[in-house]
Amino acid sequence: MMNDNSDIDEYYDVVIVGAGPAGIGVGILLQKLGIEHVILEKTSIGESFKKWPVETRFISPSFTGNFFKMPDLNAITPGTSPAFSLLTEHPTGEDYVEYLEALAKYYDLPIKTEVCVNTVQKNADSFVLATSKGEYKSTYVIWAAGEYQYPNKDTFEGAHLCTHYSEVDSFAELEGDEHIVIGAYESGFDAMVSLIRARKIVTLLDDADYLNLVKSDSSYSLAPFTRDRIEYVADLYDYYTETKVTSVDFIDGSYIVKTANDHTFTSPQKPINCTGFASSLTLVKDSFEFKNDYPLLNDFDESTKTKNLFLVGPQVKHKNALFCFIYKYRQRFAIVAEKIAKRMKVPAKTIEKELKEYKDNNFYLTDLSCCDDECTC
Repeated sequence: MMNDNSDIDEYYDVVIVGAGPAGIGVGILLQKLGIEHVILEKTSIGESFKKWPVETRFISPSFTGNFFKMPDLNAITPGTSPAFSLLTEHPTGEDYVEYLEALAKYYDLPIKTEVCVNTVQKNADSFVLATSKGEYKSTYVIWAAGEYQYPNKDTFEGAHLCTHYSEVDSFAELEGDEHIVIGAYESGFDAMVSLIRARKIVTLLDDADYLNLVKSDSSYSLAPFTRDRIEYVADLYDYYTETKVTSVDFIDGSYIVKTANDHTFTSPQKPINCTGFASSLTLVKDSFEFKNDYPLLNDFDESTKTKNLFLVGPQVKHKNALFCFIYKYRQRFAIVAEKIAKRMKVPAKTIEKELKEYKDNNFYLTDLSCCDDECTC
């Protein structure tokens, strides 16, 4: 793993931006394929996970089923298992960083930390990335930056008066006994449960009715792990559905929350904003076309606007298939790596050999029609 910056201004075949599970996952495949690359990370490996509240856990369970061709849902390679290495079913953020760091070390990945990418410019046949440590040039760019470090703070008037979920170190350590939680998807319910376990009084404002929305795809419905946790505190919080927050004010020492259905809520403590995260694609938004706030990609997760610019991670979407969980977007690492390898004319036998394990273990998804199905029971 690189820590120096001695090769600044040199040329790479591929620059990967972000050293989280997406960047490390696709980087491992490039390493196996013998493709020269570098992974640029603006802080440290898995930084987003380090910022999770201490109470937060993975909602997707880890279980070592690898030997039966059912890899751990939170693994980013077919041959590893966070459940095995971390000895836990629902890792914390810090737990998962340990897993990522172990992989980076084992594969000796070329990761450069504390390198902030400022701009990405496409020239005729190459990219120039201006960073805090100089310029990096490459033929291909894989954008693998996560969303957690880009909290959405403008979803309603006065959102800046709130504490965003991503700014909470520990719910138990928040001052005060009464809290309003705005937003009731995964982060909202997680905040609510954690606050109640810390013996706080909670009002949860849901702009829809997520508790009663049930779909087989957890990208659009609460995970079973979340529902189990809610069940334990079912009678201990006030829950308002179809209650969209329009504004937050701070008047005479109290926070005043107003909603579209004319409700008003007050609290002496800052409301907790759990309305989600913005896109990490801000720096490269001009290099993508967008539809409904998601980047348009071809069948190889390449920008439809900028050739050789690829996307991996939770912002990948194809029609109704949203790849927002690790067990989903890891199935596209090999798609991206294979396309780059073929364009670089890596021998076909090498590609076939290195991708075999991925194809054999459901880490290689090409038929996206399967993602539109619902379970029968």
